[in-house]
Amino acid sequence: MVRIKSLELYITDKLKIPWIGTLVLVLLGIMGSIFPINLFYGVNLFLGSLASFIALRLFGCRYGISSIVFIILVYILYTGDWVQNRDMTIVIFEIAWVGFIQQKKKNISILKADTYFWLIMIVPAFGLGYWLYEKDVVNIQYLYLSFSVNGMINALIAGIIVDYWITKYPKKGQGKATIPLSRIASKYVVAFVVVVSLLLITADSRRQMNQIKSSILAHLNRAAYGVMQDIERGTLSKDNLQSMTKLLHEYYKVNTIVIDEDQRVVVSGANQFIQWEKFNLDAYHEVEIAGTRLYQKKFDNFERDTLKNWKNNSYIYEIGMLEGSSYRLAIEMDSTQYYSSIQKVYVVALQSLYLIIIISLAVAAPLSKKVVSPMKALTRLTGSLPRILFRERKINWPSSHVTEVQILINNLRKMADVLVEQFEQIHQDKITLGDRVNQRTAELQNSEEIKKAIIDSSIDPIISVESSGIIIEFNPAAEQLFGWQREEVVGLVQAPTLFKGASCEEIKKMLEKYDYVRRQRFVVLTDEISGLHRDGSTFPIEYKIVEIQVGNKESIYNLFIRDMTEKTIAEEEKVRHALALMDLNGELVKGKSAIEEQRDIRQHFIESVREGLIMCDPSGLITIVNYQIEAMFGLGHYRGRSILEFANAIDQSSKDLNLTEKVNSFLSRDLSFIETEFTYGTDSTEGSVFSLYIKHVESPHKSINYGFLLVFRDRTEEERLNRMKNELISVVSHELRTPIAAIMGHVELMLLYDIPLEKRNQFMQTISAEGTRLAGLLDDFLDIQRLEDDRMTYHMTYVPLLELVEGVAEQWDLKAKQRIYVHALNGDFFAYADRNRMIQVLHNIVGNAVKYSPDADRIDITVWEDEEILGVDVRDYGIGIAENVQSNLFKKFYRVDNSDQRQIGGTGLGLYISRKIVEDHGGTLTFHSVSKKGSTFTIRLPKHTELI
Repeated sequence: MVRIKSLELYITDKLKIPWIGTLVLVLLGIMGSIFPINLFYGVNLFLGSLASFIALRLFGCRYGISSIVFIILVYILYTGDWVQNRDMTIVIFEIAWVGFIQQKKKNISILKADTYFWLIMIVPAFGLGYWLYEKDVVNIQYLYLSFSVNGMINALIAGIIVDYWITKYPKKGQGKATIPLSRIASKYVVAFVVVVSLLLITADSRRQMNQIKSSILAHLNRAAYGVMQDIERGTLSKDNLQSMTKLLHEYYKVNTIVIDEDQRVVVSGANQFIQWEKFNLDAYHEVEIAGTRLYQKKFDNFERDTLKNWKNNSYIYEIGMLEGSSYRLAIEMDSTQYYSSIQKVYVVALQSLYLIIIISLAVAAPLSKKVVSPMKALTRLTGSLPRILFRERKINWPSSHVTEVQILINNLRKMADVLVEQFEQIHQDKITLGDRVNQRTAELQNSEEIKKAIIDSSIDPIISVESSGIIIEFNPAAEQLFGWQREEVVGLVQAPTLFKGASCEEIKKMLEKYDYVRRQRFVVLTDEISGLHRDGSTFPIEYKIVEIQVGNKESIYNLFIRDMTEKTIAEEEKVRHALALMDLNGELVKGKSAIEEQRDIRQHFIESVREGLIMCDPSGLITIVNYQIEAMFGLGHYRGRSILEFANAIDQSSKDLNLTEKVNSFLSRDLSFIETEFTYGTDSTEGSVFSLYIKHVESPHKSINYGFLLVFRDRTEEERLNRMKNELISVVSHELRTPIAAIMGHVELMLLYDIPLEKRNQFMQTISAEGTRLAGLLDDFLDIQRLEDDRMTYHMTYVPLLELVEGVAEQWDLKAKQRIYVHALNGDFFAYADRNRMIQVLHNIVGNAVKYSPDADRIDITVWEDEEILGVDVRDYGIGIAENVQSNLFKKFYRVDNSDQRQIGGTGLGLYISRKIVEDHGGTLTFHSVSKKGSTFTIRLPKHTELI
């Protein structure tokens, strides 16, 4: 920030040098003339005279005139047109006039001097223009107004900039620069009025110009419509282009241009576009009027006369293709038909702004005088106010109709009244000051006596010492502590001789670490400080040393001493108590650790049990709840909440428990123990079975009730196992009873009766078949046990799968009424598997196909393989499996409902065992079935390309 400020000061100091400042202003003026600011709707504000006005005001008439001459020359050289820019020479006379007026009247503003110039130039400007511009009064009026408005606005801006500069950066040695209030008031009133008027005039001019452009667009649309009608009627064709374009030019006042596909002009109704030359739009720019795209001729950026740009302006509108050819049509219209309307808009706008500036200047002067005159009178009055007050003369206060100024006058009047009262008060204070000095002297004497009485009556020893170490005060308490009399030490004894410990130099260094507060600073010494009694004995002390400044360099030291003998004894006793407390604290820490260990063990025990535990206090607030509760019921964490909330949540998903009623019975002490079972779950789920017992927790003598405990035990798995056990017993008893009954019946018949040999052999075959069936049942039960306990052993080897399938099919083909067909696709069909187990699986699958297709005449078995899989499909054409029971097919003991057929035997274990064996081989067993049409079971085994 400091560097930026230094750079700013350096630059402003350089700009205050006249030739440097003028050079910078000339450069800015050239830029402002070449690239003017748009004042309103095409009327530009050239800032060359602005730079010259500033140079004139800051550095003098010579710099102002030379700067404007240089700016105009550079501008003419840059544009290259002396004839068109000869009017700008009037600006040189404008600057010279303002410089002349300011030399005559130092306090006149730039704006007022420039306004006088243009008022004086009305007659000469119109007379000279009447001769130069061939009696074109409107054009002369436009040029005069544009120059005069441009000059007055530049003068206004220059005045504001100059005022800011001289107040912000005054000349060296001049102090703070000031500006008269009247100038500020009138200037800013004019500036405000001009800015507001400029905005309003701009808005109105834009509205009028938009109306004129809309009229131009309507003219172009009308002409375009007429041309298109001629094309449709055949009046305008490729054969009569030359004659029709001239006719259209005369009728519609537009130039019709025909352009070929190479962008060359074929025919033009006017001479602006030469035949067969390139149709060039570089001199035009694209505009949009009411949503229609046109091309408008670009304005000359260096043309000061904006109306001349409008006089040379034209619009081009592309209307389409000429029917029957590749020619494009465009129409061009210049602005000459609307030039008078455009000229009127600009002239009226400049007239309005010109009159507003003149009128605002005329009104601003008396208005500012009305406001400023009371302020001037008040300024003169305040300059002589001290002299008037001293002589007690009457003050003639001015008045003002401006509220703020009148408030300021009233405030100054009140201030003057206060000053008069203060003069009177000072006089009275001077009279009473002498009386108070005498009174203060007596008070000081009394204070010394009081201070001595306080020191003598203090129960703590007090010793005062000079800087040299000589004792100057020794109170009775000090006499009693040290054994010396006051007369024996005051003025005679060095203070250090009474103490043992820190030296005087060490004490002074300690004091130097602190700042004086009300001319005092102190330090307290407690460590290893001892007092020396008159008899030579020592005793522990503590003293506070206060240094008091009594002069520029003189100090006295007050020592406030305490005998620490009793305190030392008390501290020793305190140490002994502290050691005892430390021992006790150690015991407490050990006890706390044991309690925390027991608590952790208890918490671990609570969290490790499989039951869900909830402990409540007598009021029903849950104090203990383990994570099993959340795992069982999924109700969130309930610790710190009411047991009734938990009971209500349980009851919402349990119909046969009514836990809320039971909890209320325990809260009221109506019950002390409950044990029950309930089912928890929604209507859409099967539900889980839980056992629950609730018991009060009391002290051994039942004198204290700690609350009650709820223990939840999930018995869902137990119930499921019980059901499975019952099902197993039922199935086993049923399946075993049938073959055993058959065997026993035939044996009894053979024992009781003399049965013929042929019948006996038939009985023996039946007994053998039932025994085989019984052995199969036992093998199935043993296989289930081995599979569920992962004790099933497999003898893995490479087996020919097709050979196993054909063997099984041949066995069933002999005893089934259906014919079994084996289909083998290309492949060697060697599977890495347990031969016997795979035969067992095939027998189960094929046996099911035979049993569940009693009315079919065939069963198809297909052996197939792909890159990674060996597969066997067993297809039957039997009763099929209903879709709603297919998900239960591989469950233990499940059998398909075949009530509509004759009863088909079986245990419901074959598919369960088969699927487990196939999955242990790394394969899958799946099926596809349609009720009443049959089923297809597919065995998929992984193919091993390398020997294992």
